[in-house]
Amino acid sequence: MDVFHVGKRQGKYVHWEPIFIGTHRDPYYDERLSWEGKKDKMTQGYILCVKNYDFMILNNAFLIHKPGIKHYRKNAKRDTIAGRQNKFIQQVIVPELKKLYGVKHGCAL
Repeated sequence: MDVFHVGKRQGKYVHWEPIFIGTHRDPYYDERLSWEGKKDKMTQGYILCVKNYDFMILNNAFLIHKPGIKHYRKNAKRDTIAGRQNKFIQQVIVPELKKLYGVKHGCAL
């Protein structure tokens, strides 16, 4: 395995939600959020952007998702959860992140 490309979560990739391998020194995933509520990795991505992290994209590394390619299906229950989670992110988490990490031009949730 080797590094294929080094990228940032900025510009056209500002809303990128990479799955990454980190250490205990890296910002943690916010356990108050859930996959069902969508945007669950966006808060962590914001912190990584503000802290100017480089993402090393590996060549010949694979992550397999089961059951395969996702297809959009309307789900009223999940939409309700997503609405509540988004409100929580905006009202609670965003002010916390700005206080702890500040704001950097080009970084977004």
